[in-house]
Amino acid sequence: MSRPAAAVLLTGSELLDGRTRDRNGYYLGASLSRRGFRVTHVVLCPDDPEVLRRDLAFLLDGRPALLVVSGGLGTTHDDLTAAMVADTTSHPLAADPEALRMVTETTRRVAQRRGLALDELLPQMARQARLPRGGRAIAPAGVAPGFVLHHGTTAIVALPGVPWELEAMWPEVLAALAVEAGVAPPCALTVRLYGWGEVKVAALLGSAATDRLRLAITAASGEVTVVAGYDAGDREAAAQADALAAALRAAGPVFATDDRRIEEIVADILRAGGATVAVAESCTGGLLGARLTELPGSSDYFLGGALVYADAVKRDLLGVPAALLQAHGAVSEPVAGAMAEGARTRLAATYGLSVTGVAGPGGATPGKPVGLVFIGCAGPGKTVVRRYEFPGDRPTVRAWSVVAALHLLRRTAAA
Repeated sequence: MSRPAAAVLLTGSELLDGRTRDRNGYYLGASLSRRGFRVTHVVLCPDDPEVLRRDLAFLLDGRPALLVVSGGLGTTHDDLTAAMVADTTSHPLAADPEALRMVTETTRRVAQRRGLALDELLPQMARQARLPRGGRAIAPAGVAPGFVLHHGTTAIVALPGVPWELEAMWPEVLAALAVEAGVAPPCALTVRLYGWGEVKVAALLGSAATDRLRLAITAASGEVTVVAGYDAGDREAAAQADALAAALRAAGPVFATDDRRIEEIVADILRAGGATVAVAESCTGGLLGARLTELPGSSDYFLGGALVYADAVKRDLLGVPAALLQAHGAVSEPVAGAMAEGARTRLAATYGLSVTGVAGPGGATPGKPVGLVFIGCAGPGKTVVRRYEFPGDRPTVRAWSVVAALHLLRRTAAA
């Protein structure tokens, strides 16, 4: 069964010149795919009316069931989305009463917060209430409303470019349009592995029957995710997916069969056991603690941590013996173990988790190359330390180190 096509157009010169990293394309692509659409394009476009008009025309020529445009709905000169959609589709701009009501209400809140008069702000803000004729306003999460416009067989959805606003407004709109388009969420089986490379996983997939499946393989920081999608009601495809999952579980280090991130899995394990964790970080510089505390409710299991770059700080804050540092160096198995034990003891946690390594690009010494990392996990009655050599530049080594630490904690806490 063919899935309806969807396209995404992300506007904003800052996305093209490096001032801002895109988050909306990833989010929209993932949610559209999960809901049953086939994403054909994700296009980045500058704040240039001619380029925007051309990109809109190009995407509409493909007649997708859904075209999502992000950004360009504000009040400045480079907020062009509504005007260019109106021009491209021949639906002229017009003041929309419902959109004006929304803008007036949000502007009133802004005026109160800033101590300004509503009349000072509203004339400029009211520009956001001009929509292509026939469009329907979408209630804003911030100030700017979005809109939905049906043009031929395509539903055009325009949303703000601010990620948190878009993510707050999008799910309800997507659900309604998916029902309208008769799109059923596809079936998908997810298998996630840690410790196998993408090549090894691909070789196993090549030996399995997968002709009824839509396979996708993603590798990042040592994790490999395999998604096998298929249409609801396809029994042969479902059987292939189940057989593939069984083969992966039998042969490889599978750690999940769902979309949970590793920090979510760790959180669930710690909560289930009433356990807590403290961290001691050197080369990761707080990234491990940040990853553990990204989730709501992380105070249930995360007690705190220490950033210990200097040897003296490792000694004074964590109690790492000076003799150990002198004999083995900061990047070593004994020091990683002592750091983990120090974090566990000083913060009275169930587990202490440590990272020490050479992230580069400098700092390498004979026998200790860039990418060498030791990760320790101290738990009740036992301390485990693992040695890794990670590839890549400094950000890559640090990212791989965080993921490896979380997986070591997962295995230790689940044992």
